[in-house]
Amino acid sequence: MQNIRFYYSMKIDFSSPVIRHCYSLRCLPINTEYQKTEDINVTVEPHNIITETTDVFANRVLIDRIIEPHTEFLAIVEGKAKIDYSKKQAKELDCIYKYPSKYTVAGKKIKEFAAEFSLMTNMSADKKTELVFTELDKIFSYKSGATNINTSAEEALNMGCGVCQDYAHILISVCRLLGLPARYVAGIQKGTGETHAWVEVYENGIWTGVDPTNKRMCDETYLVLSHGRDFADCGINRGLFVGGGTQSQRITATVELL
Repeated sequence: MQNIRFYYSMKIDFSSPVIRHCYSLRCLPINTEYQKTEDINVTVEPHNIITETTDVFANRVLIDRIIEPHTEFLAIVEGKAKIDYSKKQAKELDCIYKYPSKYTVAGKKIKEFAAEFSLMTNMSADKKTELVFTELDKIFSYKSGATNINTSAEEALNMGCGVCQDYAHILISVCRLLGLPARYVAGIQKGTGETHAWVEVYENGIWTGVDPTNKRMCDETYLVLSHGRDFADCGINRGLFVGGGTQSQRITATVELL
């Protein structure tokens, strides 16, 4: 078991005032058998009446509507969590994680890549997944700014570079072609930076975390904020508003071991 302290901060600056700002935030860590949060403190400015709900993937969602004009929006979530992988197990598998989703539809490039692993039927899911991201590292590299939040797995692999979201989408797409249910995870890893994306693969009642960007299996220093079929289900910040002009966003995410 690992005790951690986490911190998430997002600040948006608008070049001109916005009004009627409706938002949803998935920055509250989920509570599961293996991940329990405590001493949570939430700050949202401008502040109104924040409502917490859950979506269809059991992600915790903060929602609100800010009427008055504002040029800044700030959200901070901090607290502690206990992560214990010895208790990591899943309820009945949802079949939606077996099939292509918005950003993970396999095209020619991904199908050709997945074909290299199709005959490896005697390997466990985690070993097969580890082999896939090892081989992916030979043909795909990390490059900030090369892709955007709307880039699909097939588009990213054709480009040969991308960020953690793209690594995750490609691995999910390949795993599903190989018959391995897989889902997208948004969260925070040990250290200080921004939010991160990785993959969980299902086998024998357990979701195993895999971080293809860093070429490693996930451990108890990874904090899950949300999960779903792909990025479309896991957006940490979403909003609609009137006005605003241009906007800039700054995110800081930290996991500290206790």
